[in-house]
Amino acid sequence: MFVRRLLHEASTRAEPLRFAPYTYRQRHQRNPSLPAQCRLLSSFQPSQSGIRILYASQTGTAQLFAHQLAECLEDEGLENVSVQGLEERPPHETFTPGDLHLLLTSCTGKGEPPDNSRKFYEWLMNHPSAELSSDVNFAVFGLGNESAHPNNYNIIGKRIDARLDELGGTRVNELGLGDDGGCIEEDFDLWMDKISMLIAESSSESDGSTLSEGEEDSQLSLESPEVVDKSNDETILTSSKHPTLALEPPRNNVIRRDLFHLTGSNRFYAEKTAKLKVNGNHLLTSDAGESALREMRVSLERDYANDDSIELSYTTGDHILVYPMNSEAIVKAYIDMLGVDPDAIISENNDEAYPYPTGITVAETLSHCVDLGALPSPSFSRKILGRKELDYVKEIAEPRRTVIDLCHEVGTKLSLELFLYHATPMKPRYYSIASSSTTSPDEISLVFRPVHYMTSKGYLREGVCTMYMCYKTMQKGLHESCVPAIISPNPGFRLPEDPRTPVMFIGGGCGVAPIRAFIEERMALAKSNNMGPAALFMGYRNPQDEVYTDLVQEALDMGALTESDIAYSSGCDLCEAPAHQMPVSDMVRLKGEHVWKHIRDGGHIYLCGGARTFGLAMESALLEIIQEHGSMDVEHALEYLRGLTEEGRLAEDLAN
Repeated sequence: MFVRRLLHEASTRAEPLRFAPYTYRQRHQRNPSLPAQCRLLSSFQPSQSGIRILYASQTGTAQLFAHQLAECLEDEGLENVSVQGLEERPPHETFTPGDLHLLLTSCTGKGEPPDNSRKFYEWLMNHPSAELSSDVNFAVFGLGNESAHPNNYNIIGKRIDARLDELGGTRVNELGLGDDGGCIEEDFDLWMDKISMLIAESSSESDGSTLSEGEEDSQLSLESPEVVDKSNDETILTSSKHPTLALEPPRNNVIRRDLFHLTGSNRFYAEKTAKLKVNGNHLLTSDAGESALREMRVSLERDYANDDSIELSYTTGDHILVYPMNSEAIVKAYIDMLGVDPDAIISENNDEAYPYPTGITVAETLSHCVDLGALPSPSFSRKILGRKELDYVKEIAEPRRTVIDLCHEVGTKLSLELFLYHATPMKPRYYSIASSSTTSPDEISLVFRPVHYMTSKGYLREGVCTMYMCYKTMQKGLHESCVPAIISPNPGFRLPEDPRTPVMFIGGGCGVAPIRAFIEERMALAKSNNMGPAALFMGYRNPQDEVYTDLVQEALDMGALTESDIAYSSGCDLCEAPAHQMPVSDMVRLKGEHVWKHIRDGGHIYLCGGARTFGLAMESALLEIIQEHGSMDVEHALEYLRGLTEEGRLAEDLAN
C-alpha cells in the first residue's frame, strides 16, 4: 500500500563523492542490438509522449517490478513516466495513442488473470469495443513459473501480447517471459534493458543523432542519483532522489507483533487479512531432525476485532496466506548497518512512492514490512556494489546473497531512505490447507517444514515464514499467539462432486498437506456415501519423515482409501521396507499399468508437492506411462496430458 509522505529537507552532509557519468551506451553494451521488429513508431517522442507502466499483480511481484522499471527509466532522465494498476482506469481508457504502454502481468489459478485485471482482461479479449490504433505502442512482460505450471506458463502475458497485436497496436519489443522457477529477477532485468535501449535509440533518432560505439552523448549522459557520504568517518550510500525520511522521537521501545492497528490508505496487510488465533503447533514426528514436518492449527472463530465483512470460512482444497515477521536478530543487524534509532517513528509524509505505512517505528517497519531475507534486485545490487557490470545469477541469485551481505562485502552502509525505497516488501506466503472444511469448519490446519540451508558463500539461511511459524505456539490469556492470514479460494482444486469417481493422490514432502485434507474429507463422506476407489502414492525423505500414518490406516479401514504406497528417498537400510527406497515418481512408474487404467476409466489425479523436483519428475512419469500403456508418441502424450488438465481430471497443487 503506497501512502503519503511529508517531504523534508535533507540533513547537512559533507561534500559527496559522485559516481562517474553513466550513459545509455554503457548500460547496453551487454545488449548491443535489438531485434529488427523492436522499434518505436515515430509518433513516440520520449520528451513529450507518456510512458505508461501498467501492472496486473496477484501477490505484488508485478507491482514491485513496475516500480523498479519506472525508477530505472526516471534515473535515465526520462519524464512522463507513470505506474498504474490495471484496475485504476476503465478498461476502454487504458491505452493512449502515441504513448508507450509497458504491461507487466502475472497469472493465477489455472491460467487466470490476477484479480486487479479481470475487468480489463475480459474487455480486451471479448468486448466488441476493444480496438487499438497503430500508434499505440506496447510491450508485455509476463510473470510465471514453468516448473509449477508448465501447461499454463505465462499464459496471460502471452494472450495479452497476442491480442494487442491482433487489435492493431504496435508491438515494440518481444514478449518477455519471467520464470519464477528460475531467476525471474534476471529475466526482468534483461527485458528492462531492451526497453531502456529502445527508448534511448528513439531519443537519438528524434533529435537526429546516433549513438556510436564508445560515444557519450551529452544529452543522454546521466549521473546516478546515488552518492557516497564520507561524513563521520563512515561510508554511507545515500540518495539525492528520495527525500530524507522524517523521524519523530521514540515514544516507547515496544515492537508491535502485528500491524492491524493501521487502517485505510495507511494499512499494510492486504484486504481480507484476518487475525487468527493459534490453537496448536507441534512436530508431526520426533525423529526427523530440525527439518521435521510440523502442523499448526489456527482458529476461525471471531475472538478478535476482525472486520465483520471478512469471510472466515474455507473449502477443502483452499490455500491460506500467512504474513510473517523477520527474526529479531536479523532486524537488529540491519538497524546496526543503517545506523538508526530503532524506536524512532517514521512520520506522515506526502510522497506517494513511499512503499510502507507511516506512524510506525523503524524497527516495526523492518520487522513486518520489509523482506530482509529476499535477494536485492539487479538494479539495487549494482547500486550497492558500485558497478554496472553484474552477473546476477552467479553473483546474487545462486549464492542467495542479501542486501546486508553485499554491504559487508564492499564495506559500506546504506541510508534509511535508499534501503527502504529499494528493498523488497514483505509478501504473505502461500500454504495448502491441510484440513477438511467438513470436519473442521472453525479451524484450519497447515503443514510446513522449517527451512534451513547453507549458501555457497557459507551463510546460514532460514525461511522467514517457516521460522516465524515455528515459534507460534498456543497461549492463553492476555498474550495469545496470533498470525495475520488470508484465506485464498482455490476453486480448481476440488474433489469430484460424485464420491464414487476414482481418485488418485500423489504427493511428496509438504505435499501431504492438501492430501491430508482430501483424505479427511473422504472419511467424512464415507460415513453416508458409497465411495469410489482412492489410491495414495506418497514420498518422504526417509521413514522417520513419514507422517499421518494413523490417519492413513484409519482411512484404509473405512474405505476412504483403498490402497497406499509409500516411498522413501533414503534411510531404508535398517528398516523393514528396503524395496520402498525410491523417488515416488519411480513408484508410480512401477504401477504404470494400474495408473493408466485409472486414467482410462475416468479417474482424477492430484499432484501435490514441490514444483522443481517433484512436479517435473511426475510430469515425466505420467508422460512415460501414457506413451507406454496408451500407445502414443511424445507429441500425442503431451496433448493427452493437457487434455486431462483442461477436463479438470489432473489437478496440481505445486509450490517452490
